[in-house]
Amino acid sequence: MFVIAPTGVYPVGIPLEAAMREAIAAELWRLVRDYAARNALEMIWEPPLARCADARDPLFARLRELLVPNHYLPEEYLPGARSVISWFIPFKKAVADGNKEGFHCSAVWAQAYLNTNAMAAELNERLAEGIRARGGRAAVPRDAGMISREIIYSRWSQKHVAWIAGHGSFGLNNMLISDVGCVGRYYSIVTDLETTADPRVREERCLYKKNGTCGLCARQCPTGALSTRGFDRRICLEMCEKNEAVYPGADICGKCVVGLPCSFADYARAGRGGRHGRD
Repeated sequence: MFVIAPTGVYPVGIPLEAAMREAIAAELWRLVRDYAARNALEMIWEPPLARCADARDPLFARLRELLVPNHYLPEEYLPGARSVISWFIPFKKAVADGNKEGFHCSAVWAQAYLNTNAMAAELNERLAEGIRARGGRAAVPRDAGMISREIIYSRWSQKHVAWIAGHGSFGLNNMLISDVGCVGRYYSIVTDLETTADPRVREERCLYKKNGTCGLCARQCPTGALSTRGFDRRICLEMCEKNEAVYPGADICGKCVVGLPCSFADYARAGRGGRHGRD
């Protein structure tokens, strides 16, 4: 059995089959709890999800047409890349509920963003260490933030990478709706280990896109940047900058992802009669 960990035995030559997603997610969860304990942080996260994409998937090149012409390809981070491991760390419901009210984002929401980004940087390095110990190579994508105020896109869009890896489908709010909802953060790592790519989600999880109902995310946008008619990135950015003026380093908002039917869900069970949302 293969477990990504900073120490231990790493058999070589065993492919990362579907069951390994669970091993990766379990190890990430162990690392999350360890990080929180070492840094005396409140446990604001739920167990992570992990998915894999083929680094040679032509959709990565397609992002240069959909987003920005210089969007990175996995190969540019790691020559000979074969796989991209994308992982999602959900926030607890209380974090989201605290961000429902008010014009600015909540202090808890802003701190969750800052703490999660700091934690993810360490976790990705630990994952990379485990892959290298197993005989593989790994690279942590850089330049994943916004390019500039003039180009409000990323050269490595974590949401779109997660979409390629099969985490979910996009909602009206432009957020990726994973198996457990859309409240949380996506991260990724590139490796030359071979994996079996996860299938992309074909179902439409956004109720507005599916049948024209809901649209609550647009009604909750405090500036009108998001509507059923479209999305104005410039206005959204200005709102995020207003929040950053209150909470340095937290250029976020999040009003369009909380209190929704898709904020917290169980889409893995939904097809078998499970719940679609719990907000």
